Amino acid sequence: MPNRPYYVDVPLRWSDMDALRHVNNVQIVRLLEEARVAALREWFRDSEGESHRPALLIARQEIDYVAQLHYRPEPVVVAIWVSKISGASFDISYEVRDSRDDDSPVFAAAESTQVVFDMETQRPQRISAEDKAYLERVSGDPVELKRRPVGHL
Repeated sequence: MPNRPYYVDVPLRWSDMDALRHVNNVQIVRLLEEARVAALREWFRDSEGESHRPALLIARQEIDYVAQLHYRPEPVVVAIWVSKISGASFDISYEVRDSRDDDSPVFAAAESTQVVFDMETQRPQRISAEDKAYLERVSGDPVELKRRPVGHL
């Protein structure tokens, strides 16, 4: 995690709860999406406060469900940061947490790969130097995930 991850408070909805009385795994993906949209809006803001964002597609998403998240009226906190920058893509790491405290319980850890995409040509495009600089400001180590061994069926 970087020294100062970007934090997004994401409210839970009553409909996020499933029959087991915890937030459903599919709704965790929605929490990540809401945090990502908010973070990208801020990360791609220039010195004059103007926001722009390249067209991005999700190429991959991996989630470890660490603990049950039970419905509650208070929002959860999503810590979010960039963990890898490549030519046409970048990875975002996430932790869905109870609070912003360093020792706060983590409900889920995740990573997603965003690809900068030209919608006209339907092809990936390189990250611009300006956008790379925006992303580097919020970069840190990848979130720890329990990865399956290569070749696992």
